[in-house]
Amino acid sequence: MSGLTLSAQNIRLTPYRAASALYLNLDHLYSYNQYEHSRIEAGFTWVTPNETAEKPRVFIGQWSLGAYAAFGFKDKELKYGGSVQLRLPGPGDVKIRLRGFNDLQMAASRRMNDYNFLLPQLNATFLASRFVSVRGAQLETSVSLRRNWTFSAAALLAWEQYRFNNAGSLYLRSTFAPFPTFLPHTNLTLRLDHGRDFAIEATAGITKGGSVPSGNIPYLRMLAQYDGDPGDFGLHLFAQTGFITPDAPYSRMFDLSGTGRTIYFFRNTFLTVRPNTFTSNFFAHFCLNYTSPLPLWQSSWSRPQPFLQVNAMWGRLFGQDYQGKLFHDGLELQSPYMGLFEPATGFDGLLRWGLFDLGFAVAYQLCPFKAPYLNETPTDNFAFAIVASLIFDKTPPRISPTSEQPYTIVPIK
Repeated sequence: MSGLTLSAQNIRLTPYRAASALYLNLDHLYSYNQYEHSRIEAGFTWVTPNETAEKPRVFIGQWSLGAYAAFGFKDKELKYGGSVQLRLPGPGDVKIRLRGFNDLQMAASRRMNDYNFLLPQLNATFLASRFVSVRGAQLETSVSLRRNWTFSAAALLAWEQYRFNNAGSLYLRSTFAPFPTFLPHTNLTLRLDHGRDFAIEATAGITKGGSVPSGNIPYLRMLAQYDGDPGDFGLHLFAQTGFITPDAPYSRMFDLSGTGRTIYFFRNTFLTVRPNTFTSNFFAHFCLNYTSPLPLWQSSWSRPQPFLQVNAMWGRLFGQDYQGKLFHDGLELQSPYMGLFEPATGFDGLLRWGLFDLGFAVAYQLCPFKAPYLNETPTDNFAFAIVASLIFDKTPPRISPTSEQPYTIVPIK
C-alpha cells in the first residue's frame, strides 16, 4: 500500500470567475465495507488561483488545500485527513504535495486506483473486512514526461494497527479482543504511469510485523498493472503481476480474493472466489473481457450487450507447505499455487432503470482436481450476479499516482 491516490470528481461551490475556487468531493460521499459497514465522508478542496478567475493572483504557482472527515456506522470511529499541494508553473506539470491522515486502509491491497462512488462496478472493496488503521504523513511529488508518461515519488512515515485476526474483524476494544499496538512503518515508493492504461511501482520500506511483532523487517514490493482496451473491438484487458520479499507483514502482501457470495458483478475480480481466500508473495492475474460494441436491440428501457470474460490467476507464498498454506502474522494463508480459471458470460444493459444500466452474469470456477482449495460442493463453483453501471459515467478511472484537479491545467504565467 503506497498511499498514492487518485483524486475526485468535484462540484464547484464558488462563483466561476472568483479568484479562488472551492470544490466538494463527490467520489467518497458514501461507501460500504464489511468493517465499517456504511461510511459517509465529506471532503473539500480549495484552489488558488482559480483558472477561470477574471483577475488571478499567483504566488509561486497554483496552491490546493484539501480536507476530509469520514464516519463508519459499524466501528463508530471518526477518520480524517488533510493536504497541501503546490503545482508549479511551466513545463512538466510538476506537483509537490504533503498530506496527513488518520484513517483505514485495506490490508494486502493490490489496487492501483482509489475508490470511486461513480464507478460502482470497479469497487470490489465492498466485501473487504481486513483493515489497518494508519496514522501518518506522506510527501509526494510528480512530473509529466514526454509521450504521456508520468513519474512520481512518495515518502511515507506512518504507524499501523491491525483491525483483524485469524477469526475475523475486530470492531471494539475489549478484554476479549484488544487491538494491537500501533507499529511504525516507513517506505519510499517510485511509480511510472502511461496515460490511463499502464502503471508500475516499486516500494522499499521498513516495518514491523502485524498482529505478531517480530522486530524491524525491510522489504521490497513491486506491482505492475495494465488496464485498457487493446484496439477498438470491444476487448478490455486487465493484467497484474506483483512481488514482495519474504517475511513482509500481511498488510503489504497481495490479496487475490474475489467477491464470491455477493449478487453484484465487480469487474477485474473473481466472481466465484470468496473474500479472504487467497494471499501471495508473488502472483499473476489476467482478465480478458469482450463486450459486443453493438446492442442486440436498442430502446429507451433496454439495450443489451452480450459479453464473454476469461479470468485466470496464479500465486505463491514464500515458505508455504505442500498444500500452499502458510501461518504468518497470526493468519492462516492460502495461495492459488496450482492456478485458478474462471469463465463468465452475461448481458450488460439489459434493463435501464433510472441512472443504472442493469444486466446479469454467470461464472464458473475451474481448477486442478488435486488443488487443496477445490470447492467440495460443485454448486459453489457457480456465481450469479447483477451487472450494474451508471449511465452517465462510462469512462474508466485513471491510474494517475497523484492528486488531479477537476479541470485542465494551463501554465500559470
